[in-house]
Amino acid sequence: MMSISFSSIVRRPLLAALTCSLSVMLFSTPLSAAENGTILTGKVVTTVTRAVPLPFHAVVDEVLVKPGTPVSKGTPLLRYHLQDEAERALQREVTSGAGTEGLRGQVLNLEQELAEAAAQRNKARQLAASGLGSSQASNRQESVVKSLRERIELLRITIDKQERNFALRLEELSKHFAIPIKAGETLPDTLTLTSPIDGYVLFLDSALNPGSLLSGGSTPISVGKLDPVLIQVPVYEAEISGIKEGDAVEVEIPSLHDKKFKGTVNEISWVSNDMNVSTPSYYTVEVTVPNPNLELKPGFKAVVRFTGK
Repeated sequence: MMSISFSSIVRRPLLAALTCSLSVMLFSTPLSAAENGTILTGKVVTTVTRAVPLPFHAVVDEVLVKPGTPVSKGTPLLRYHLQDEAERALQREVTSGAGTEGLRGQVLNLEQELAEAAAQRNKARQLAASGLGSSQASNRQESVVKSLRERIELLRITIDKQERNFALRLEELSKHFAIPIKAGETLPDTLTLTSPIDGYVLFLDSALNPGSLLSGGSTPISVGKLDPVLIQVPVYEAEISGIKEGDAVEVEIPSLHDKKFKGTVNEISWVSNDMNVSTPSYYTVEVTVPNPNLELKPGFKAVVRFTGK
C-alpha cells in the first residue's frame, strides 16, 4: 500500500496554482514602456506671440477686433487719441523741429572769425617771407585757423546728426498716424494701432473699452500665429535620452474629447529647468503640431506619446 505524506498533498495543489498564476501573468503583462512609448503631458503654446505696445499715453476711441479675429500685418486693431499732456508734448516736438538754429548761428559766427583769422595768417606769412615778421607769429595764426575749421566741422556734424534724428522721428510718427508728418504741422486727432504680424488676435486687455485711459508702453492687445502650434513638454532626465529631434509623436487633447493629432519633435532643451541638485531635472521638449482648423488653443493640456520613431 503506497503511503502519501501530508506535505506532498499540500505542495501539489500549491505548485499547480503557482504555475497557473505564472501563465496568467505571462500572457496578461502589458507592453513595455519601449513598445508603448513614453507618455507625458504638456501645454499648447503659439509659435509666435507679439504683444502690441501703445507708443503714447492714449484714450481709446474704438476697438476694432476681438479674440480670434484673423489679422494681417498692418491691420488696424485700435483707434485712439492722445491724452492732453502727451498731445501737447508731441505737438511741441513737431513744431520745434530739429532745434539746430542755435548751432547754425554758431557756425556763421565761427565762419566770420575764420575769415578774419585767415586774413591775419596771410598777412603774417607775407611779413615772415619779407623778413619783416617772425615765423612764430605766422605759425600762431595758422593754428588759430586750423582750430576754427575743426570747431566748424564738429558743429556741422552735430547739426547733421540732429536733423537726421528728427527726420527719423517724423518717419516714426508718420507710421503711427498713418499719414506723412512734416515739421511745424498740426498733428491729426486720431491714431491707429496696427498688427505687427500676420496671425490672430489672442488677447484683449479687460480694460480696453472706449474712453479708457492707457499708458504709453502698455500692451492692451496680443497677436500670434496659430498654425502650426507648439506643445511644450517637461521630460524627466532619465527619459530625455530616448527622445530625438524629428521623432514623430501622437497627441491627445482631453478638452477635445481625446481627439488625436500628429506632431514632430522640433526642439529639445540642453539645459534643465531647475539646476538644484536636490530636485529632479526636467528638460523642455517642443513638439510642432499642424493646426489648420484652429482647434488647438494656447493653454490646452496635451497628452503626448513619444514613440521614438
